[in-house]
Amino acid sequence: MSHWTSVQTNIRDISVLEEAARSLGCGVARNAEARGHYQSLHALMVIIPPESPYDIAANEGEDGCISLTTDWYMGYVEKVVGPEFGLLKQRYAVAMARRQARALKATITEETLEDGSIRLRVKGAA
Repeated sequence: MSHWTSVQTNIRDISVLEEAARSLGCGVARNAEARGHYQSLHALMVIIPPESPYDIAANEGEDGCISLTTDWYMGYVEKVVGPEFGLLKQRYAVAMARRQARALKATITEETLEDGSIRLRVKGAA
């Protein structure tokens, strides 16, 4: 029996997703097999959460958006990336904002608030 669950996202840039995963301490493998309970799943990119027997499969859909598929069994993956990949999506948004700020030759500072949200400040955009 499989426990795989997929979530469609608005994520379109696989390299920024890789940066976001690494910022959470995850490993990354391209064109690999994601581990799940009882079976594996082939993926364009596999995100490997630390200390988890299960991985996240990232595959591009027909619309160009990346779907994230994992085995949520026993909460291993959720502990690292948050419910419904919330922390991973948050880190993706921060990484994308940083990339855009660099393109504009702006500086960006990041502050994590008590509730876990992140405040970004951009200065000097061209």
